[in-house]
Amino acid sequence: MDNPNLVLVIDMLKGFHDMGKLANPRTAKIISAVRELLERRVERDGWKVVFLGDQHERGDKEFKIFPEHCILGTEEVEIIDELKRFLGVNDSPVLIPKTRYDGFYNTYLDEVLSAMRPKMVIVVGVCTDICVLYTAAGLRERDYQVIVPKDCTETYSAPGHNAKRVKRLVYGHMKDILGVKVIKSQKEI
Repeated sequence: MDNPNLVLVIDMLKGFHDMGKLANPRTAKIISAVRELLERRVERDGWKVVFLGDQHERGDKEFKIFPEHCILGTEEVEIIDELKRFLGVNDSPVLIPKTRYDGFYNTYLDEVLSAMRPKMVIVVGVCTDICVLYTAAGLRERDYQVIVPKDCTETYSAPGHNAKRVKRLVYGHMKDILGVKVIKSQKEI
């Protein structure tokens, strides 16, 4: 397929969903929407899918900001069970490891996208205001058309970090500043 569409799945890992210090019960509500999007667009329509996932060494500098998470060699770096079947579908790369918020930083994502030449990139996953935002910005800086469905992204709530408020601000920033098309539901794609 020339210029295929692509779904970029960010940090849908056990370490953000099922176990570990950053496991977040809020993320469970997006799993079915992400799975539905992948079933429809990747399995049925032949779109490509790329998974990006945190894989940290012990003592990573990121742990000065966030608790230790997704350590190499642990179960936390695995894709959640509900999405594993999509790994490698349509000759897509299996999982691109990352160590920072921006999926392009010290990864081979740029090379993968250059080879695929997608006309549109759908970005889904966690956390809306961290890895999803910074990777969407990296995509826009490279002039990709980017769509973010709200029902396929989530973040955490903590003191001083109200998820609902943070997401509202970040979606506005993505749309107004980055030129990302933010939509309510993956069903619109």
